Amino acid sequence: MMLIAIVGLLANLISAWFLMRTGDVKDNMNMRSAYLHVIGDALGSVGAILAGIIMMLFGWYIADPIISILVAVLILRSAWRIIQNTVHILMEGAPGHMDTDSVKQSLLAIDGVKSIHDVHIWTITSSFESFTCHLVVTDTANSYTVLQQAIHKLEEEFGLSHVTIQVENESIMHKKIHV
Repeated sequence: MMLIAIVGLLANLISAWFLMRTGDVKDNMNMRSAYLHVIGDALGSVGAILAGIIMMLFGWYIADPIISILVAVLILRSAWRIIQNTVHILMEGAPGHMDTDSVKQSLLAIDGVKSIHDVHIWTITSSFESFTCHLVVTDTANSYTVLQQAIHKLEEEFGLSHVTIQVENESIMHKKIHV
C-alpha cells in the first residue's frame, strides 16, 4: 500500500507542476480549483505515507484517522475559499481589488465631464470584470471625444475592457427616486 501511496504522490506532484507551468492557477478559478484538487490528493498521499510509517514503526494505529482528519480540514479550508469566490461571482459582486471612488475620480478628471452616476462594477468571471455608468458632460464638450477618453482610461488605469457608458449632456435631468 505504501508503494501505491508513493506512486499516487508522484503522479499528483507531476500534475500540480504541469498545472502551474501551463495554467493560470492564480487568476483562473477553474485552473485554481483543479490545482487545489491535485494538491489535496497529494496531501492525502503524504498523509497515508506518514500514517503508514508511524503505524509500522510505533504500532500507533490512531495516526491514520488523525492524519486523515488534518488533511480533510486543509482541503475543506481551500474548498471554502473557492466556494466563497464562486458565490461572489454568481452574485455579481464588485471585484475586491477595484476601488469605485478611484474609478469615479479618474473619470471626473476628464476635461468636459461634469458628473458621474449609476456606477456599477461587477465580476462576470474570475478574470473578467464589467463596468457601467452614466457620464454627464458639459453641453459644450464633444461627447464622443469624452467617451473615447473614458474608455481608454478605464482600460489603461483599471484593466476594465468591458464597459458600457451612457453619455448625457448637462441639460438631461434624471428623476430622483425616493425609497
